[in-house]
Amino acid sequence: MSLIYLISSLPALNFEAAPPLSRKDFLQSCRDWLNVKECAAVEALLFEKPSEHPFVVAWLDKETILRNALVQIRARSVDKDPSLYTRYAHGCDKKIESDVEDAIQHHNPLQIERSIDKIRWETVEELQGCDPLNIKSIFAYAVKLAIVTRWSERSSETGMETFGKLSEVSITL
Repeated sequence: MSLIYLISSLPALNFEAAPPLSRKDFLQSCRDWLNVKECAAVEALLFEKPSEHPFVVAWLDKETILRNALVQIRARSVDKDPSLYTRYAHGCDKKIESDVEDAIQHHNPLQIERSIDKIRWETVEELQGCDPLNIKSIFAYAVKLAIVTRWSERSSETGMETFGKLSEVSITL
């Protein structure tokens, strides 16, 4: 019953919008309604921490597949051996690989990053499954919240400030 209450109390997430709550507030809500193992999994998904929880392991495997697909494409473009940079994944996912190939076709790096995060969004929805009232929906919500939070923290001002700091560093040869 508490799981259903938690799910029904969460505000909807939209990939194109700012997050309706913070990661810390969401984690606190989970602590109020879920058991310790489930909360630890939510925290791992929100803050990219290690976990042995099956959903987290499955999510990280999908993330590895996505990153390996990026490595393959980037290595191919500079004529390097991708095996030096890929990591072991337990499975394979041709849809992710194909979607990454499509995403990388954009000329704008920002569009590429947004497309890759949309792949993450869709992938975690697949991991969630069809039942909207199970614990997997909370785990998927955590991943999605992390994605929209990351985008909301980005701004032109912050980017220019970071660029300024990086370009001020003197490099001696």
